[in-house]
Amino acid sequence: MHQKIFLIGMPGAGKTTLGLPLAKSLNLPFFDLDAIIEAKEGKAIKDIFTDQGEAYFREVEARALRDFCMVHQAFILATGGGTACFHKGVQFMNEQGTTVFINVSAAELFKRLHGKGTQDRPLLNGKTSEQLERELEGKVMKRLPYYNKATISIAGDRIVPQAIIEKLA
Repeated sequence: MHQKIFLIGMPGAGKTTLGLPLAKSLNLPFFDLDAIIEAKEGKAIKDIFTDQGEAYFREVEARALRDFCMVHQAFILATGGGTACFHKGVQFMNEQGTTVFINVSAAELFKRLHGKGTQDRPLLNGKTSEQLERELEGKVMKRLPYYNKATISIAGDRIVPQAIIEKLA
């Protein structure tokens, strides 16, 4: 059985939503990298972006990921949308364990995030519907080469934990 499982994908893909029942089914502890970063930094992700910028956040994120993996041996970890794409994140996670790309369409991401789904997502917050749609499509295209390096890819707009469990077996 896989000991370190990393859930990667776009904001709104359902990494945390799927990670909780998945961890329960596999009898592994669940963690959310954004929550770990917020605890370490003592502030919300959106405030880190506002106060220190994205480059600083990506450094903190990469360090938090590596530190976490040194301390924990078995887990399900929901990563941030960009974790796989910066500082050789996907390569590091693939070396450490199994990466699972939660591949949700840009149209479905838009449905999930449109309205109040962007409030705590600094790279998407404050955009009009058209801007959000274009931003999501652009980010998906830019990040796909990283996400596609995942050990396992599960595509669909209604992914269930059981589908991930079957791919992990």
